[in-house]
Amino acid sequence: MKILVVHEVNYLKKIIYEFQILPEILSMLGHDVTVIDYDDSWKTAGNGDRSGLRTRIHVSVHRAYAGASVTVRRPGMIRLPVLSRVSAAITSGIETYRFLRSQSPDAILLYGLPTVGVQTYLAAQKFGVPVIFRSIDVLNQLVPWRALVPPTRLMERYIYNRVNAVATVTLHLKKHILSYGVPESRVRVLPSGVDTTMFSPGPRNTAVLEKWGIGAADPVILFMGTIYTFSGLDRVFSEFPRVLARHPAAKLLIVGCGDDEERLKTLAAQLGLTRNVIFGGLQSYADLPGIIRSCDVCINPFELNGITNDILPTKLFQYLACGKPVVATELPGTLPFLTGEQHGMIYCPLESFADCIADLLDDSQRRERLGRSGIQTTTSKYEWTRIAEQMISLIQESR
Repeated sequence: MKILVVHEVNYLKKIIYEFQILPEILSMLGHDVTVIDYDDSWKTAGNGDRSGLRTRIHVSVHRAYAGASVTVRRPGMIRLPVLSRVSAAITSGIETYRFLRSQSPDAILLYGLPTVGVQTYLAAQKFGVPVIFRSIDVLNQLVPWRALVPPTRLMERYIYNRVNAVATVTLHLKKHILSYGVPESRVRVLPSGVDTTMFSPGPRNTAVLEKWGIGAADPVILFMGTIYTFSGLDRVFSEFPRVLARHPAAKLLIVGCGDDEERLKTLAAQLGLTRNVIFGGLQSYADLPGIIRSCDVCINPFELNGITNDILPTKLFQYLACGKPVVATELPGTLPFLTGEQHGMIYCPLESFADCIADLLDDSQRRERLGRSGIQTTTSKYEWTRIAEQMISLIQESR
C-alpha cells in the first residue's frame, strides 16, 4: 500500500520514537511510505532562511532502521514566532492536497492536529482517501498557551468524529476520544511496541561506560529520553544522596536532551552531584540497546499531569526488552499494559524512588527475576512488527 503519514514535528531531528519507528517498519514490510512533517525545531536549527516557502523533499530516509526507506516532504514556512505555525498550516495543507492529487495514496496516518489536522482531513475528503488518526497524547494538553486549549478541543472533537478510525496507544486515551462522542466501534487500542531483535539482552559494555567516566563495577541507573520539565529528575536528584549512602559509586546516567536539561545540570552542580550524575546527551538510536544493557536499573520518574496520565512511553518496552528492571511512577495509561513485577516493573511514588533504586541495587536476584519477566512480556505481546501489522489491518478495514 501507499501510505501518507502527517505530523507536526521534525522527522529528521526529533528524538526517535513511534513517529519514526512505525513508518519505517511499514516501509520494511513492503509499503510505500511518505511523511509530511513540520520543522518544530527551527528556532534552534540556525537556519538563516526566514521565509523559504518551497517544499523540501528528502528521499530514502531512515532514522530507526538502516533497511528502511521513507520519503520526507517538508513544506516551507515563515520562520518567525507565531507566523511559523500559521504559515505551516497553510503550506502543509497545500502540500497534502498536491500529494493526494498526484500520488493517490491508499490511506493517511495522521498524528498531528492543531497545525496540520483539519486541512489534512479536508484534503482527504476531497480525494476519497481514508484517514486513521493515531492518538498518542491528549493534544489539548500539549499546546504552549492556555488560550489555545479550547480551540484545540474543538478541533479534537471535529477530527475524531470524522476520521475513519482512531487508534489510541492506551485505554485512557480511548476514553478521552470517546468523551467527544465518537462511536466506540471506530476507536481501537494499539499500544506502543519494541523491536525485540534490536532491543534484547546482552553483556555489559564497559567501553560504552568508560566514555562517560563510569567504572566497570559502578552501579548504573539509566534515564533515557526527552528531558521534560515533568520528567521528575529534579526530585530524583534531591533524593539521590540516599542512594549514594548505600552505594557510593552509583551513577545516574541521563541519555537524551530537552527543555529542562540546562536547569537540571545547574541543579546537579548545586547539589554536589556532578561526579555521580552524568548527562550523556542525545545518542544514536543504534547505540541505545548497548547503553541499556550496560546499566543495572532503568527509571521513568514522570510526574503525573494532564500529559503523562494517559501515555505509554516506548522507552519502558525498550528497557524491559533488554532485560532490565524498571522503577517508575504509576502512570494510569501505562498500568493496564505493564501492571507490576510480573511484567518487570516496580512502581513507587517519587518520594520513595531513591529507596526503591537502592533496594534493587542490593538484590541482584530480584533484578534478574524482573529482567526475565520484562523479556517475556515484550517478546510475547509488544513486538513492533506485530503492532504494525495490526495497524495495516485497521487501514484495510477503513478503505
